[in-house]
Amino acid sequence: MKNPPLSRTMRDMNTERTLTSYLICLHGKLDLELVSWFPELSLTDEADEETWLVGELPDQAALLGILFRIHNLNLQILSVQIQEK
Repeated sequence: MKNPPLSRTMRDMNTERTLTSYLICLHGKLDLELVSWFPELSLTDEADEETWLVGELPDQAALLGILFRIHNLNLQILSVQIQEK
């Protein structure tokens, strides 16, 4: 039995994924336990009262997953930015 042909939109879709770099600024300093909730991101703590999470994510679903974790941990988001390459 042959597989049915793919629809035109499926054939024409670009299946190559590109990663997008994000900078997420949180209020306050995170301890090591909280940082462990974000293994896909790196931590920078250059500012006194802020924590920056930096990393590349494959799509908006991954970004939303991070933002939901931040929300569930009762952390305050100050900003979310796309980092220019």
